[in-house]
Amino acid sequence: MIRSGLYSYTNTIPAVWEQLTVPGVENYVVQGAFGRALIAGLEGPGFAVWQQVLEPATNQYFPSVLNGRGIQLPIALKGSWQGRVAGTAAEWRIPEGQFNLLADAGQGLEYRMEAGKTGQWCTLYLTVDYLAQFVPYFPALESFVEAAAAGETGLPGSSPARITPEMVLMVRNLLHNEFTGDVRTLYLQYKIPELLLLALNRVAPAYLPAGDIRLQVYDIDKIREAREYLLLNMEHPLTVIELAHKVGLNDFKLKKGFKQLYGVTIFDFLLEARMDKAKTLLLETDTPVHEIAFATGYKNVSSFTAAFKKKVGYPPTIMKRQKGG
Repeated sequence: MIRSGLYSYTNTIPAVWEQLTVPGVENYVVQGAFGRALIAGLEGPGFAVWQQVLEPATNQYFPSVLNGRGIQLPIALKGSWQGRVAGTAAEWRIPEGQFNLLADAGQGLEYRMEAGKTGQWCTLYLTVDYLAQFVPYFPALESFVEAAAAGETGLPGSSPARITPEMVLMVRNLLHNEFTGDVRTLYLQYKIPELLLLALNRVAPAYLPAGDIRLQVYDIDKIREAREYLLLNMEHPLTVIELAHKVGLNDFKLKKGFKQLYGVTIFDFLLEARMDKAKTLLLETDTPVHEIAFATGYKNVSSFTAAFKKKVGYPPTIMKRQKGG
């Protein structure tokens, strides 16, 4: 699965990485302009599981080290990373300790991490037919599997989910176990579905918790669009009804769906974003307080000051003075 032509690779492992190698299989060090990575994988019928340890030398996007056409389930064990389809602007992010599903139609995926940090993740690579076996038990997967089968690349629409301690232990057992040869393949055939069930129950639950509403991929895309609009147009805030009309949802679905996806109300999300932006401007720029108030969507300084003090515990002028020493 190693992508040839773009990178050089060797099976000579640096001493610093010896304890991270996967036993019983060939481990490779891949090098390129992006930095270097330690990779190793195990394969079985319809699936593969690969570990990647990355030391990026740049913050720029770089083509995937592996050819992973089909379904991917990347699990970020250490470090956060971003991905995109080559040549496009739309990005997805998987923070440390989280995972998601991804369809790769072979259009060329690119990734990036913060230079100077070390990242480690384990990725399950599945054929579309393999994942399709789980659709009867996780109906929310149906449209995602159909899109993947049709050659589309992207996420199923759900936000990344947090890995559990049980999942972390299972990943370690997949990569580090006492079995070899056909017995190891048999072991993987039993354990991969177990890990996948735990993962699917978090990103595509078979049932809706009480009070939740069913969200289609279209709905989730529109809720994400609303979130981006809030962040990019903070100085021109809309009412919830206006925002719903702008993205093409009714206000009930937008309010309910937003809370479902992000765990906070639209109001609380916007307040947090405003305060984060205000803190950045106060501490890192010389922007006057009254301009910061307008830049964060407040009509006057008194409203901004009251909201800031309630959230932070003291008025913005105090933080401004802290910047000055």
